[in-house]
Amino acid sequence: MSNNLYILNGGIGKHICFTSCINHLDKINIMSAWPKVFKNHPSVNFSYDYFFSPTIDNVSFFNKFDNVYAIEPYDHHFHKNKIHLVKNYMILFNINKDEDIYNELYFNDNEEEDIQHIVSSLEDYVMVQFMGSDEHSKDTDFIGARGLIKEQAQKIVDILNFDLKLNVLNVYSSVDLLKNTAKIEKAHLDYMNYAHLLKYAQGFIGIDSSLNHMSANKFCNTKGVVLWNDENVIERLSYDKNINIISNTPRVMRFDVNQVIDNFQKIRSKNDQTRRN
Repeated sequence: MSNNLYILNGGIGKHICFTSCINHLDKINIMSAWPKVFKNHPSVNFSYDYFFSPTIDNVSFFNKFDNVYAIEPYDHHFHKNKIHLVKNYMILFNINKDEDIYNELYFNDNEEEDIQHIVSSLEDYVMVQFMGSDEHSKDTDFIGARGLIKEQAQKIVDILNFDLKLNVLNVYSSVDLLKNTAKIEKAHLDYMNYAHLLKYAQGFIGIDSSLNHMSANKFCNTKGVVLWNDENVIERLSYDKNINIISNTPRVMRFDVNQVIDNFQKIRSKNDQTRRN
């Protein structure tokens, strides 16, 4: 058993992708801004909260470990090559792994019991994410934005809700900018609750953000539709299990809503078939 500490920076997607490597690194410790991603992983000794464990002038803490590694997956190799983030982690740690790209998120029995109450209350539901967990601006109609413009997001929600008769769970909306979305009484959902709920959803529609990476959990069979603003980003961060659609306008998030819904219907049928099997 090693006594090494790995410090991870960046958004939740980077951290979820890192889970693909953990079984190859022996028992490790992790410091992360998203510590619950690693809490139940069988190959993690302890997951420290980055915000409660200062990384500067904390010598006594870091001296508890044999080695301390600050991990940056967006390194020179990643920038110079069109390579998936998971594959780049493998290269970073000299892991020879010729398998499908996936991540690993674990839930314990108590979490499973708790989530089933929410699943039952939602009944048939779809999950949507049209803004990143790190985005706070209502304005997304500009070059480089990865969030979907509100008008199209609302149209998609309304079709899912009124035409397809699905409860729509809107992920990571600090202020719910969309109408006709599901409300869960007396429940404050965090990022791991969303990852857990995704396992039982009819499908999802999302962007280049956390739902996309959560769907690649090898214990989650749920597929979805992911909307992208750039073809190059798809090669680095997408997963083949999902339907990936590129924006109609270069680097601006505008889509044919009917095309999005049609593809969701295809994905929903695949999810239903998987569950029946």
